Amino acid sequence: MKNPVFISNKKDQILYIYTIYDDSMLQIAKLDEHSTTILNIPKNSMISIKRCYHVGDYLIPRETLYENIVNINHLVF
Repeated sequence: MKNPVFISNKKDQILYIYTIYDDSMLQIAKLDEHSTTILNIPKNSMISIKRCYHVGDYLIPRETLYENIVNINHLVF
């Protein structure tokens, strides 16, 4: 079952994209600054998109930008 979702990151930020299963989050993509991706995400899947921050040498996802059930095919951040 294919459901291509176009996700675009138009700012100077790094985004992590997760799919949520029950009480677990599985990272399905990382979007660098000013980049785009197309992911096959099944319809009615819960996803979360988080902005990352540098902490020392690590990128830590903190701020949630979007968390909802996927029912559209185009997301821009």
